[in-house]
Amino acid sequence: MQTKTGRELGGLAVMTLTGGERLGRIADVVFHTGTGRVAGFLVDRGGLFAKHQFLAAEQIQSVGGDAVTVTAADVLIASPPAADPSEVASKSLDGRPVLNQSGTAIGKVSDVVVDTVSLTVMSLLLATGLLDNALHGRPALPFSFIQAIGADSVIASNEYDPKNPTVQA
Repeated sequence: MQTKTGRELGGLAVMTLTGGERLGRIADVVFHTGTGRVAGFLVDRGGLFAKHQFLAAEQIQSVGGDAVTVTAADVLIASPPAADPSEVASKSLDGRPVLNQSGTAIGKVSDVVVDTVSLTVMSLLLATGLLDNALHGRPALPFSFIQAIGADSVIASNEYDPKNPTVQA
């Protein structure tokens, strides 16, 4: 398993294998909130008024350290096909409160961790306070502990403890 955060994926070049052409740079990760499956990436083609285009996960050959490779230049589409309401761009989660099922706030979403081989979101990284994050790092909320990702908050299982995340993984 190889992982990268959403921020690490952001900015990776999208390159074609057939002609070595740079199609743009990864701008965001789009994933299914129920399964964690990556649906694709939003790609910034560059230019002042250019809109992001969508690169479906099925079109990706590989996610490497420096680039995402695709077979040809025609893999980008103007927008995700039939926008699925259960799919979300990872940056839209930034700062969203995370509560457990008992209603206790346990942090805010600060990033996602993606398995770049299976193209699956493995966990959400949480901000739990400046001092706490500086001393202990950002805890990872494994996707298996997420009960719901809603428009206003993320609900985690009561079994998840951000102070002791390694015990639960």
